[in-house]
Amino acid sequence: MSNYLVPYTSSGCTAMCMYCYLVCHFNKCAYLRLFVNREEMLSRIIKFQEKSDDELVFEIGSNSDLVLENTITNNLVWTIEEFSKTKKGFLTFPTKFHMIDDILDLKGKERIIIRMSLNPDIIINNVEIGTSKLDDRIRGVIKLKEAGYRVGILIAPIILLEDYKEIYEQLFMKIKEEIPEKYLDEIFFELIFMTYSFVHNAINEEAFPNHIKIYEKEKFTSRGKGKYTYKKEIREEGTIFFKEMMNKYFPKSKLFYIS
Repeated sequence: MSNYLVPYTSSGCTAMCMYCYLVCHFNKCAYLRLFVNREEMLSRIIKFQEKSDDELVFEIGSNSDLVLENTITNNLVWTIEEFSKTKKGFLTFPTKFHMIDDILDLKGKERIIIRMSLNPDIIINNVEIGTSKLDDRIRGVIKLKEAGYRVGILIAPIILLEDYKEIYEQLFMKIKEEIPEKYLDEIFFELIFMTYSFVHNAINEEAFPNHIKIYEKEKFTSRGKGKYTYKKEIREEGTIFFKEMMNKYFPKSKLFYIS
């Protein structure tokens, strides 16, 4: 989806998603670390783009959630306004938050790609702790499309609970029912299976003893030292299921990948 992944105006997040790789750095603490050199960072992106003959896409939201950060710093508003003064290139970032009213009426929206992360209610409420509710995120998608943004939907991370086929089909049905078809035809999808680690599991068992156990030993296999991914046969079954769901509910939408 992007040509370059670049650090930007913050690192960390006040939400506490149990699978997030930032957990491994911040342990049980959930906090947002802000950087003050936004002018320098955006200037480097713009200069790099100007040297290229191609239209490049820069991922600026890999270390934090810029929609959440914007409620404190207004950095996202500033970034979109400043980037609109340039002639080419795209910025992209994912979010799990719905507080996007401040960016709806800005210039330069055609060169901003926003990917809203959606998951079933049971996962948002019990695993993505401190993030926006599903209904709010879906309304956020509609608002962004109405405002003229390029929008994608991340079904991510996919967590293969025992009844995952039922709960994810319910999610797909809800998206289909609530987002106007004219927008769904333009929205692209990215589907990403959860990866996990020994450190994640140790922290979550202590910090969230009463929440859903998202690590089931019999479903996972090693992926490097201390890291886990779903076993090949489980992942393949899931891939087949999600491709069927995409064909059933969103046949006209672009599926970039299932990873």
